[in-house]
Amino acid sequence: MLLRIYAESIPPSERKSAEQLAAMVAQPEYSFLAAVENGTVVGFSIAANLRDTEAALLEYMAMAPHQRGRGIGAWLFRETVAQPHLVGRFLLVEVDSDRTKSSDNAERTRRKAFYRRLGAKEVDGLRYRMPRVSSATPPPMELLVFREKLPAFIEKSCARSWLQSCYAQVYGMPTESPQIEAMLVGLPERVALV
Repeated sequence: MLLRIYAESIPPSERKSAEQLAAMVAQPEYSFLAAVENGTVVGFSIAANLRDTEAALLEYMAMAPHQRGRGIGAWLFRETVAQPHLVGRFLLVEVDSDRTKSSDNAERTRRKAFYRRLGAKEVDGLRYRMPRVSSATPPPMELLVFREKLPAFIEKSCARSWLQSCYAQVYGMPTESPQIEAMLVGLPERVALV
């Protein structure tokens, strides 16, 4: 059921293969949580601690379409951030941008609002680009951040460290990727979380 929800909820351009997911299960920095109702998986989250940073990435989180709007997703998010190895870390959340025209803009706006209601804030001015994980190019994104007590600003060097760790550990990309530097162009030394 988890793989079905994954396939139904995650766009192909952002979806890793079943083999890649299975390999992630074996890695100690990953945590997989499932929301189960009456013996059936109705949602899941996958988070990765980013080594050498105070951050983690909420790589995937999805609910079965017919289960949305019941509060289970908010419960799953709270359970995810309450995992002992995630407590106190900045949790990075990749969300498809709702600033670009798309046939699913309403869904993108809904998803972004969901994380904002839970306390996440956007890294202001950072136009996040997820590396390619399939044959399709991922859409433009924004990067949201959650922590119980978020500061109003982060240092640009902190954002760089998060991106480098994320790219290397989660996507197998070089830490000195030109794509990372392109995301950081124009950001001030102190970046607002809005």
